[in-house]
Order: sequence, then structure tokens, then C-alpha cells
Amino acid sequence: MTTIILDFSDLYQRPASRHTIRTGRPVAHYHYRDEIGRLLFKVVRYANPKSFAQWRPHSSGLWIHNLNGTRRVLYRLPELLAADRFQWVFLCEGEKDADNTAAHGLVATTAPMGAGKWRDEYAEFLRGRRVAIVPDNDQAGREHAAQIAASLEGIAAFVRVIKLVGVAEHGDVSDWFDAGGAAATLLGVLRESMR
Repeated sequence: MTTIILDFSDLYQRPASRHTIRTGRPVAHYHYRDEIGRLLFKVVRYANPKSFAQWRPHSSGLWIHNLNGTRRVLYRLPELLAADRFQWVFLCEGEKDADNTAAHGLVATTAPMGAGKWRDEYAEFLRGRRVAIVPDNDQAGREHAAQIAASLEGIAAFVRVIKLVGVAEHGDVSDWFDAGGAAATLLGVLRESMR
């Protein structure tokens, strides 16, 4: 018999602030799965104010509000691994952006926890792939893209950083699609960059 000791606070959400206690509500759940589809953890997005929390499943059926000892992987990993290796992989800055990009028929992923949280171990999932990094249009996004590009050097077959034209400061690929952007346009930019 295995004994697991949990702190009482492990069983409940730890809000980002006191304000979140009063007004935060979950608006999306993003599930991170391993190579064969087993659930490793989830990220919950809250609104009013916007914030995120990471949760890992426990064998009891409860969720624990931390990722202690949890393997980290790229979002949408089974879909990424099932995709044709010659397709471009769009590496977005967040789960919403990855989902919106995938909804346009493209292979898309992201790393957990946003800008500045890239781990070199994620690069192995992209070995031999053509990777288009699509950062948010702000300084943190540009620095994040540069960090990922450096990590993928010598691992990915090609790496390109896409600057989305017409996106406001702090905007992202979801905003770009909402403004009428199309998958064909993104692929055209990549084709031009290969010449």
C-alpha cells in the first residue's frame, strides 16, 4: 500500500490574488497528454482577471494544484506526433492560440505556462521538424521566440519566427485570425522565407 501525504491546500485552487477569489471563473481547460494520450496535467484559464493555474490529477480522482513531479510536455502532443513530419509546426505562445491555429487546419502546439517558461527538453519533440514560432507582439513574446529558436538550433530541420503584420502591441495569432488572417497566408510567408 502506498501512502500519499497531501496538504489540505493541495486539494483546492490557490487563487492568484484575493481579487481572483471574488471574481475569477474558469473559462477554459487545456489538457496536456503524453505520447499515447495519457493525461499528465491541465491548465485552467480564468477570467476577470485573466490568470492561469496548473493542476495534476491524483489517483483519488481529485485534482492537485501544482505540477510537483509531473512530466512536462508540449500541448497537443499526440496530434503533433501524428502529423506528417513535413508539415510546418506552429509553435504559439499559449494554448488558446494553439487551438485557434489548429482549428485553421495547421499543426500547432505551445509550451506550458507561457513566455519565458520554455525548457530545452521540449525541443526533442520537434526534432527534424519545420517549426514556425508565432510569438505575441510584445517584448516578452520576442524574447520568448528568441529563446525557443536558440533551443531548437541543430534539432529542428528549419526554424522561422513569424512577425504577424497588422497585430497590435500585445496581440497574438488569435487576434490575427480574428482580423481575417488565413492559414494559406501563414504558409505563404513560410514558403517565401525558404527561398
